[in-house]
Amino acid sequence: MFARIVFQSPLPALSREFEYIVPQSLVESIQLGQRVVVKFAGQTKEGFVVGLVSEPEFKGKLSEVLEIVADIPVLVPHIYELLVAISNRQCCSTGELIGNAVPKRSVRVEKSFSLQLFDSLDLKPGTRSAELVPAVANSDTGEPAFIARIAELATRYFVEGRSVIVCVPDFRDLRRVSKALSESLPEADLLHVDSNELGSERYSSFLKQLSGPPKIVLGTRNAIYSPVASSAALIIWDDGDQSHQDQQSPYLNTREIALIRQNLFSSPLHFLSHSRSAEVQRLVNIGFLKDEQGSSWRPKISLSDGRGLDGMVFKSIRRALEVGPVLVQVASPGSARSLYCAECSERSMCHNCNGPLWLNAKGQIACRWCGNLNLEFKCNSCGHSKLRQGAAGATRWAEQLGKSFPGIPVREVTVDKAESVIPNKPLIVVCTPGIEPVATGGFAGVALLDCASQLNVDSLRAPEDALRSWMNALGFMRAEGEAVAAGVSPEVSKALSLGQLRETVNEILREREELGFPPARRFLSATGSRETVQAVQVELGKIAGVRVLGIAESVGTGAVGDVRLVASFPFSIGLEVANCIRNLIGDMSASKSRINTRSGKAIRPLSIKFDDPRVI
Repeated sequence: MFARIVFQSPLPALSREFEYIVPQSLVESIQLGQRVVVKFAGQTKEGFVVGLVSEPEFKGKLSEVLEIVADIPVLVPHIYELLVAISNRQCCSTGELIGNAVPKRSVRVEKSFSLQLFDSLDLKPGTRSAELVPAVANSDTGEPAFIARIAELATRYFVEGRSVIVCVPDFRDLRRVSKALSESLPEADLLHVDSNELGSERYSSFLKQLSGPPKIVLGTRNAIYSPVASSAALIIWDDGDQSHQDQQSPYLNTREIALIRQNLFSSPLHFLSHSRSAEVQRLVNIGFLKDEQGSSWRPKISLSDGRGLDGMVFKSIRRALEVGPVLVQVASPGSARSLYCAECSERSMCHNCNGPLWLNAKGQIACRWCGNLNLEFKCNSCGHSKLRQGAAGATRWAEQLGKSFPGIPVREVTVDKAESVIPNKPLIVVCTPGIEPVATGGFAGVALLDCASQLNVDSLRAPEDALRSWMNALGFMRAEGEAVAAGVSPEVSKALSLGQLRETVNEILREREELGFPPARRFLSATGSRETVQAVQVELGKIAGVRVLGIAESVGTGAVGDVRLVASFPFSIGLEVANCIRNLIGDMSASKSRINTRSGKAIRPLSIKFDDPRVI
C-alpha cells in the first residue's frame, strides 16, 4: 500500500501530493485524513493522508510512513476536495488552506474524544437562493428580524436530518443567532466556530463536527470549512460585510468558498441580507440563484439634502426621543475621521504603511490601516508637525449631540466597550457601522448622519457598502419607528425612500459591466520587483481575454521599489489564468526570496491576489 501525503505549508513547491510506502505494521490502521509523520528533505515532517493506493505514480525509490500521529481522520475527503478546488480557482497553495479547515491539535481533547460515525439520510440536492430580509427589529426583543429568519431556516433543515453551516460576519451576530437557536435546539446539537475561543475549545468543537448525528455549526468565515457532511445546508448572512473577507493570504471570501462547496456537493445554499452585494445580484440575474421575494415591508425614512445635524435631522431625532431611544450612525470612530497638516493642508499619512491617520478616542494620532501610533508625526510634504482635524468622528458627534439635546443622555458605543441592551427611554446612542447595540423593543428612531462621507469613500464598492451599513442600522429600529438620512446621493436615494434595493444594485452592476469591473470580470494583482512583475505581464499577454490594466508603484506593501500589476479576465478563463500564474511561481527558485525592508521579514518574490476587493 502507498499513501499520498500533503503538508500544511504555503510554499508553492509543497502544494502537491507526495507518495510514501505504508509499512506492513500500519496497513490495518492507516486511514484517509489522519496525521502522519514522514521523512522529508532529511527531516521528519507531519502531513495528512489524502490517498491510499496499491500502485504509486512515482517509479523511483520511496520513503516509508514513520508513524500515525493520531487515529482520528481530521482532514476528511470532501473537505480536502473543497481545498483543492479553492486552490485551483484562486491560484493558492492547498497547504496554506489546511490551517483554515483543520485547527491545531490538542492531545488532551483528542484523548477524551470517541469517534462515532453517523450515516446521514439520503438527502436531495438543495436549492440556491438569495433573500432580502426586512430591516426591522423584533417588537419584543429588539433584535433584528434576520436573527429569527436564520434560526427558522437552520431549524427546518436540521429537523429534516441535514447538518447546517451558518456563517455570520462577527461575534455580535454569532452571539445573537446562537441565543435564538439555543431556545429551540439542544445544546449538544449546536456547535461554534469562533476565533476568540481557546485552541482546545476550537479543537473539541471540530472533533464533534466530524462525527455523530447532524449538527448546526455556527461561526464566522472559517465555519464554511466545517467537516460536517458534504450535504450540509449553507446559510450566509450579509456576504458583503468585509469581515467575510480574509485579510491574510490567500485572501478568500466566505461567499466564494460557499459557492465552490455548493457546486461540488449540490448542498442547499442561502444568501441572506438586508441589502445585496453586486456579486449576489449578478448570480441572481444569470439564474444561478433564485430570488426569494419575501416580505415587501420597508422602514419609514426621510431623506435630507443637507449634511449632518440639519433642521430635518434635528426634528426627526427630537420626535423619536419622545417615545424611546435613538440610534445615530456615523462613518468613523474617534474624534476626527482624518487629519491634515496645519501648514500645507496635505492629508497626513502613516510613516509605517502610508495609510491615513486619524485621532482615536484617546486623542492619539493613529493609522487606520496598520494601527501604529504616529506620536512624533511630521508632514511628508513640508516637515511640519502641527495637525488640524478633518470631519468629525463618533466622539465629536457625541459631544455635538449632547449640546444639541440638553438633558438627553448620549452614549458612544465603540468596539472597546462591552455591548449592553439599551433601555426603552429617551437616549441617544452614537456608533459606527457594524457595532450597533440592541434596544429593548427596538430603537424609536435611526439617524444616518455621514451618508455623503460613506458614499465618497475612494472605493468601487462605496455605494453598495453604504447601502448595506444603512440597512443594517435600520434593522435595529422598531416597525413604527422613524428614520432620517442626511446627504444621500440620487444614485442610491430610491433604495432608501422607495425600497428599491434590487433595482439600485442592478444599476450599480450594469455600470460595472460597462466598465469591465468586478463582478462582471475577475481581477488579479501581482506585486513584486519590476522584473518579476514584467515576467507576469508577458505570460498573461499570451492568454486571449486577459486585459492588463497597468503597472504602478506599490504603496504600503512589499519591499521598497516594488510595483503592482492589475489585470482583469472573464470567468470562463479563470482556471487557465490560475494555471499560468501557478506555473510561473513554480519556476521561481527559492533563491529569489526577498526581505521586506519595512518589516525585516522574508517575503515571497511574487505576491498574487485573485479577486482582492481592495484592488479598485
